[in-house]
Amino acid sequence: MEEEIQHSSVVFKGRAAASRTEVQASGSRFHHLLCFGIICFLLCVIINVAITYFAMETKKLKKNLSDLDAKNEQLTLEKRDLQNQTEDLRMSMTKLTAEKLFFKNQTKEMTVNMTILQNQNEQLRNSDKLNKILAAIISYSNFPADVFCPNEVFQTCPKDWIQFKESCYFFYNLNSQWKTWNESRQFCQSNKSDLVVISSLEEQNFIKNKIQYYYDTHHGYWIGLQKVNNNWTWVDGSPDTLGYWNNPGSSEDFTLIVQDAPLNQSWIQNGNGFLNKYICEIKALIF
Repeated sequence: MEEEIQHSSVVFKGRAAASRTEVQASGSRFHHLLCFGIICFLLCVIINVAITYFAMETKKLKKNLSDLDAKNEQLTLEKRDLQNQTEDLRMSMTKLTAEKLFFKNQTKEMTVNMTILQNQNEQLRNSDKLNKILAAIISYSNFPADVFCPNEVFQTCPKDWIQFKESCYFFYNLNSQWKTWNESRQFCQSNKSDLVVISSLEEQNFIKNKIQYYYDTHHGYWIGLQKVNNNWTWVDGSPDTLGYWNNPGSSEDFTLIVQDAPLNQSWIQNGNGFLNKYICEIKALIF
């Protein structure tokens, strides 16, 4: 009986131990299953998050790709436009180069034509000038070439002579070698001219403004007016019509003009032997 009790006790203890072992094993399996389940859940969460992330990234990449395609298409269009513009510019440059060459040739041709016209114009001017010079020379009964072209260059008046209208005048203003009326005329004639002939108030005014006062009020400049057959006559044979006398009624036969007197009262009658300065006149070579 005691042995049965001990045997039952042992059996009970063994079963309890086995039951405890089984409970422990069952708890361990549950723990493992729980851990596995948690791990699976976490994996599912992670996978879902990953899928969502990759889906968003894929969408973003598709959008970026779409934007890039649009930009690429825009760039392609802009490139095409730029190529067209470049081609247009190249054609314009080619056209401008051709036009530049054309205008350059036109300019060159115009320059040549202008040179030809200038030469022709110069020839015409020279011809016209020569004709005028020839006409002026012919107007002289005996042209004094040595006076008007001493260096083979035509000039309107001889050197040191003053032009007034159509005449040239020489005023002898030295302080020595004054001359008589006849000597003064001889000097003028030796220079292919003659003593001055005053034919107007304007010419009288010109001469009056050019002469100088010297020595005294009685001295002046011989002019080409003398008494011929009791008539006052100029050296060119024309009668005097002005009569700008300072001492009318004198018995002298020759005339000088003085500076210190009114414009229309500046001619003085004097004798041929009186020494004075003088004025020569010659027709100007106008061409």
